[in-house]
Amino acid sequence: MRPVAPHSRLAAHGLALAAVTTLVLTSALAVPAPRPTQAQTPPPAEAQPTPPDPALLPLDVQTAPPPGTPRTQGADQQAQSQKVAFDPSQGLPQWLHGVQDVSLWSGGDPTASLVETVPAGAAFLKPLGPFGDARVEVYFPGDDKHAAAQAWVDTSAVEPSSLPTWLSPTAAPGPSLSLPAPPQRISDDDPPDVTALHIAVIDEASGQLLYGLDPNTEVPQASTTKIATTIVALERSPDTSRRIKVTVSATAMVARDGSSTMGLEPGRSVTLDTLLHGMMLPSGNDAAEQVAVALADSREQYVQWMNDEAAALGLKHTHFINPSGMDADGHYSSAYDMAMLARYAMRNATFRDLASSSRYSSDQYSMLNLNRLLGVYPGADGVKIGYTDNAQKTIVASATRDGHRVYVSLMHSQDLVGDSTRLFNWVWSTFQYL
Repeated sequence: MRPVAPHSRLAAHGLALAAVTTLVLTSALAVPAPRPTQAQTPPPAEAQPTPPDPALLPLDVQTAPPPGTPRTQGADQQAQSQKVAFDPSQGLPQWLHGVQDVSLWSGGDPTASLVETVPAGAAFLKPLGPFGDARVEVYFPGDDKHAAAQAWVDTSAVEPSSLPTWLSPTAAPGPSLSLPAPPQRISDDDPPDVTALHIAVIDEASGQLLYGLDPNTEVPQASTTKIATTIVALERSPDTSRRIKVTVSATAMVARDGSSTMGLEPGRSVTLDTLLHGMMLPSGNDAAEQVAVALADSREQYVQWMNDEAAALGLKHTHFINPSGMDADGHYSSAYDMAMLARYAMRNATFRDLASSSRYSSDQYSMLNLNRLLGVYPGADGVKIGYTDNAQKTIVASATRDGHRVYVSLMHSQDLVGDSTRLFNWVWSTFQYL
């Protein structure tokens, strides 16, 4: 046997030691690490700087992800949550709601003056149609602190909204104003027997139906139609002092269909205020027709505005064919819808004055209100009566007691004053406001 050199033995020992070391390390790595118990916490990862939340950055600092970056569910949700500016050129919704305090401007141009500022929570606005580069014309129905107004608002301050729930307790959930609780029933007395076939009794503050008898049946509504004709006029032309050249003939209308009129004849000039009183007090069909052709490009356009109004108010059982209320196929409403329409219109101070006026004289016209409850029933303050062969007698009556207003809407009645009186008396004795 050849003797091994010392340096060869050292090399062999080194290889053996390396092999053993490798085996030990491999075995150690193969053993799973113990799982932490509840009392244990994994070692913290290397600290990384926390990026700022893009939603909290100013708009000019927010950045989009680099091109090609895959979108995750979280990124999609973030994109959906970011507000998109309201663009009226893409179509007008039925309602707008403030995303911030909303300034009401006198016009659509930058030189317009500030009329009022409405807090975002109260800013429910109905678009009227005209719009510019940065503003849209709207009607603000008003509230307890702010008067109703036609104005222009910045498109950046509003967003499309669903039907405000203050218009109806049955409206879809959405931004809303808090409403008072409805009155509580304190008596088991049955509602009185009346002659009306369709009844809706509505509390104004809460919008609650206190009593109904076939309240949603679609029937001819006669001249209660003029509630819609009048509020549409006030929304789109609030300057009631404007003068209008008369083109409608009352004589011709009476000869044609026996219309009730205020006595208009072509060639005269009257204020819009006179025409509105002519509609609401003596229930002039000539006044309704004159308002329609004077304020819109056509009578058909005005009637479309009335139907747009019904849709915006969530009136599901209402459709208009004419501005006066004359019987016509497809011209109908319900006791409930007409009460809710009146409730909305009475938010407008000018409408309230019209509805409660017993008499009016101007432009050589003298008029008396055909609503016989005014001045007879305590607290009666509106709204409108009607009559046609098909509708028979109709009314939306309002009365206020101790600061609370209630509406009684009757369709196909034989005794408007008697029916309304009995129902109002029943409400005051049966319900209590807290």
